[in-house]
Amino acid sequence: MRLADIGRMCIDNLKRRKGRTILTVLGVFIGCTSIVVMVSIGIGMKESQDQMLASMGDLSIIEVNQGYGDMGNGEEVKLDDAAVESFRAMEGVEAVMPKVSLNLEYPIRMTTGINDRYYCDWVEIVGMDTEAMEAMGYELLDGKVPGKTAGEVLAGQYLAYNFYDSLLPEGRNYVDRWVGYDEQGNELPPDDPFFDPMKTPINLEVDMSDGTTEKKYRTELKVTGITKEDYGKGWETSEGLMMSVDSMKALMSKIKEVSGAVPSPKDNKITYSTILVKASDISLVSEVESSIKGLGYNTYSMESMRESMEESARQVQLMLGGLGAISLFVAAIGITNTMIMSISERTREIGIMKALGCYVRDIRLLFLMEAGAIGLMGGIIGCVISLLLSVIINLFAMGAMGSMDGGISGEMILQALMGGEGISRVSVIPLQLMAFAIVFSVFVGLVSGYYPANKAVKIPALEAIKHE
Repeated sequence: MRLADIGRMCIDNLKRRKGRTILTVLGVFIGCTSIVVMVSIGIGMKESQDQMLASMGDLSIIEVNQGYGDMGNGEEVKLDDAAVESFRAMEGVEAVMPKVSLNLEYPIRMTTGINDRYYCDWVEIVGMDTEAMEAMGYELLDGKVPGKTAGEVLAGQYLAYNFYDSLLPEGRNYVDRWVGYDEQGNELPPDDPFFDPMKTPINLEVDMSDGTTEKKYRTELKVTGITKEDYGKGWETSEGLMMSVDSMKALMSKIKEVSGAVPSPKDNKITYSTILVKASDISLVSEVESSIKGLGYNTYSMESMRESMEESARQVQLMLGGLGAISLFVAAIGITNTMIMSISERTREIGIMKALGCYVRDIRLLFLMEAGAIGLMGGIIGCVISLLLSVIINLFAMGAMGSMDGGISGEMILQALMGGEGISRVSVIPLQLMAFAIVFSVFVGLVSGYYPANKAVKIPALEAIKHE
């Protein structure tokens, strides 16, 4: 028999027993839907975890701090230029960013505007390798990275909001950057600050007065760019100032000169407060971090948190997938039962097929094709229903079902189905999951139909023809 003839007979046989076929397909569809929806919830959980980790910063960055020896012998391991070069030489390292903070025992004040109208009594000033900022993933909102020229700095995204207006009464002398949220839960943009740091020079003043002698160092800073807030790279990206290491050395030297401190040969040697190391791939973070720890340094990264969250998500997916698999197993039993009953009813038909010279393999293929077709139909219907359920679940999670004033738009449905920036979905169904569900449903059908198919081909032709 030709394959097309066997396929036609398969469709005709399924049509003749519509009620039984529909009920069997229903069992497969329920099992397939259970697996897809439950696994999709586990995938949705992982997507939410990834979004949360991404909002906390670059997952491939390792923060290195001062340590005390690789053997725990208490010997201090410094973060100096030698350490920077050793990190750069490690396999799997893409970029290294040494950072040093301006830690002074004197009060710092920043002013700007006519007659120093606007002031700020606190600021985080950090010197860093500005040439490595692009490789480290720093994002500029405006301007450019400062060079090594003294006085050039990069401002954090919200630095200007830390300034007060000395001409306004208390309570109204600052611009609040925390405005609130809209009805959809999105953060509202704040009002513009008192001044634009890119267009207004900022004065840095260090007060070293000791009560008897007035000593102040004042210098003008020029903001060359504004960086996007990223706490994973440091607090200074939000409300601080960043400059090159050379500019930091020059600034510290001037402050010491004004303070009257005796110059030291060590002044030109910097011990960094922290060093950021960026792995070339997120899968190499653990290996690079272990190598750095082996040198005796203390490290911090998102790797341990990411691994534990991924393990938790995998366990949830296995648990939910196992519950769905039980439903599909019950459906497999239903397919087996349907095929066995079909053989009992069609024993005479099988005998006639054998008497007409049909090959045993064709008869086996016919029954396997029927079982596989039931699995295929159940899998396809299950995936379609799973997509609908996923969209409904995500719309509820997004709050779209609760606010029906403007109706559910096509954009909402697309976001519930495909996701988007700032959209957290509870249920996520990738194409691979649907393809797997359909293939698995067909496989379950074939496995369930294998025993009945073998039973059919073993019936002797003469006995089958005599069967009533």
